[in-house]
Amino acid sequence: MGKEQIVGIWKIAEDGPQKVRETHIKKEKLLEEQLEDWIVRDPTLLGEPLLVVGRQILFPDVKDRLDILALDLQGNAVIVELKRGKLKDPVDMQAMRYASYISRWRFEDFENQARNFYGKVGDPDFSFNDMYESFCEQAGVDEIPDLNQDQRLIIVGSSVREKLGSVALWLRDHRVDVTVIQMQAFKDGDSIFLQPEVIVPVKVSKFAGTGGAGDGDSRPWVTDGRLWHLDKRCSQKTKSMLLQLDEIIQANFDVDGLHWNQKHFVSYRIAIYNWLTVRTSSSTLRLSFLVRARSFKAEDLATTLGVEEFDKEMPLSKKLGLPSSVFVMSMTENTARVVIRVKEDFDLASEAFLKFMKEAHKAFPK
Repeated sequence: MGKEQIVGIWKIAEDGPQKVRETHIKKEKLLEEQLEDWIVRDPTLLGEPLLVVGRQILFPDVKDRLDILALDLQGNAVIVELKRGKLKDPVDMQAMRYASYISRWRFEDFENQARNFYGKVGDPDFSFNDMYESFCEQAGVDEIPDLNQDQRLIIVGSSVREKLGSVALWLRDHRVDVTVIQMQAFKDGDSIFLQPEVIVPVKVSKFAGTGGAGDGDSRPWVTDGRLWHLDKRCSQKTKSMLLQLDEIIQANFDVDGLHWNQKHFVSYRIAIYNWLTVRTSSSTLRLSFLVRARSFKAEDLATTLGVEEFDKEMPLSKKLGLPSSVFVMSMTENTARVVIRVKEDFDLASEAFLKFMKEAHKAFPK
């Protein structure tokens, strides 16, 4: 992990800079529960938008208690584990246990937990759908993601030990999304200042590329987009589906691609425009075809392809439960996009799907 360097916080007084005294959460009697309160009030203290849906969640069968449960903008369950004092080795195992419990939760479990947490039991006007959709929309997310497709860990403490940092880095190398945040406290008179610092993942220096290649690329999808999408964004199932789709397209269509160098999607082009983009994820491939306006109707495609018609106004609980689905989205007066959300139930090799793709290819706006 390297030698720890603490720059600290400085107060500019009339007689010059004065270093604010570093303190410790335990020393100042800032108990774990108080830090928990602060994070619940404003989760961006952890460096990102989060929707808190519960705290001190008891798992009766195993007598474990989770500090904070939240959801992020990708629909992942976020397990936040807080520790007063130094972070010790067992913390990572504890957080992983919690993640394994939450991984089996359904939409209804999150809904019930949020209802209890926000004190809305018996309130007929409470809608977890609306709450989560509003959280995503306020952050500028256009498409509401599926819920709990993956779980993340955030471990927070006042000092990180070498062993924990090493374990966290190893977990990240093996596709377990864990973040370790060191919470430094400073005191000036009666005021307490908190300085969160992300220790894992290790920060990439903004000067890393200056004067040489550096130790790595902060945009791995540019360095090796194929590896990024197939091994980092896809599950084994969606990886197989994407490779199968590529084989079908290469065998039947004259397009430019496959292009891998975007963070969230891969693409096939006609001339300089994306004809088909495929948004990769662990549970779904989102296929988006650029076509002439009014070339297709969603209800007809749903029947032809044997999928559900996706309604963007549908409640979140129903959206998440849909199998493969389709909708048509108007772009301009002359263009539209046919969007097919492909899940495990979809037959990519079917004659109906190949026929549709050929029609979509002919319908590309020129």
